[in-house]
Amino acid sequence: MTPKLTYNFGFLKESRYLLLLNVTEQLFFFTVFLVFARKFSVESYGQLITLFTLANVFITLFNLGLPVYLQREVSISNENPTLLLSRVLSLNILVLFFYLILTFLYYKLFYGSVSFKLYMVTVIPVYLYSNINILNSVLSGLRKFKVQFKLLLNSRVITILAFLVFTVFYNSSLKLLLVIYSLGFLYHVILLAVNIVKADGKFAFSFNLKVLTGIIKISLPLGLAVIFNFLYDKIDILLISKFTDFSQVGYYNIGYGIYKASSFAFSFLLISGLTHVSYLSRRNSAVKLFFKKYALWFLFIGIILNVILFFASDFMIKLIYTDKFSNSVFILKIVSFAVIGLALNNLTGMILNGLGLFRENMYVTFTGLIINIILNIIFIPLYGIVAAAVISVITEYFIFYGDYYFIKKFLNPE
Repeated sequence: MTPKLTYNFGFLKESRYLLLLNVTEQLFFFTVFLVFARKFSVESYGQLITLFTLANVFITLFNLGLPVYLQREVSISNENPTLLLSRVLSLNILVLFFYLILTFLYYKLFYGSVSFKLYMVTVIPVYLYSNINILNSVLSGLRKFKVQFKLLLNSRVITILAFLVFTVFYNSSLKLLLVIYSLGFLYHVILLAVNIVKADGKFAFSFNLKVLTGIIKISLPLGLAVIFNFLYDKIDILLISKFTDFSQVGYYNIGYGIYKASSFAFSFLLISGLTHVSYLSRRNSAVKLFFKKYALWFLFIGIILNVILFFASDFMIKLIYTDKFSNSVFILKIVSFAVIGLALNNLTGMILNGLGLFRENMYVTFTGLIINIILNIIFIPLYGIVAAAVISVITEYFIFYGDYYFIKKFLNPE
């Protein structure tokens, strides 16, 4: 077998588990939030989405780039991955205190009319999931994608079975279903931690401030890029909830959520892609070849998804979510045009991180965030969720072109 065929075969074999992992995760979240959308009122669903967005915004503020930092360091370093993980998880334990305080203050300030119990059962699973991302980043750096998939499948199957049993046979409340949802994430955290410790040695928390500060200094630029990227993706939910109402949040989230879920068709390639680019980063010619091959695939997938989402939007939303969410159809039609930009800017952002261009990635996503916020503040009060959808399309393509500019500049220095 030629080296090229060997590489391609290995890539496809590796990507198979990433695809299965991504599809399983997407199906899990799709099923859970489908139950929420169909079982409860549009307003209750909107409240839930708003609180989840709030929690995700603040956990992302404290992300500090730790998952990507950890994956990159494990993939290129000979240092004990368990030691690196111990330090990163120690940081994440410290984060919990600030995360709970800030989410609570924001909740009391802007969403005091929403149930406190509902607030509590939405912020906890979001924090648990941040630990899952950190633990998975070690396995991704070690290219143990098969192990990742098996552990994910184990936890998600048990969780969804319990979730559906309590939904169908006990007609459980929204809050109880969210508790089951949280316990599933806790179980996944335990599975991952046990597997990593068993394979790579003893685990011990470390709160050495000098060491932890050193990690933050390296990962912070990357973390800021992640924060800005997430905020431009989610800030519209918080703005819609303030300028309109929770029902509009529900309508917008269904259309936008289907659009974002379509990314499973290409996002699984990004996990292994970061490891590949980090490895190839010392050879510009290899990175150029990698970028060219991936860009063609992402462009092709993006076009297909754009066509499907646009023409099947009415059928998909009414079949899956019923006529209750018919107002979401036009939103999905609009954001379907952002899929190509989303696919390409996910690729370019991953390449910037793999090349170590964390600051450049941060500059682009920060500028995209500012543009997104300004446009949303101006136009949502005038045109509602339609404006938010159009602005999302604009932002995705802006991020892609900004990323591409820095990649081209790095690979073709004058």
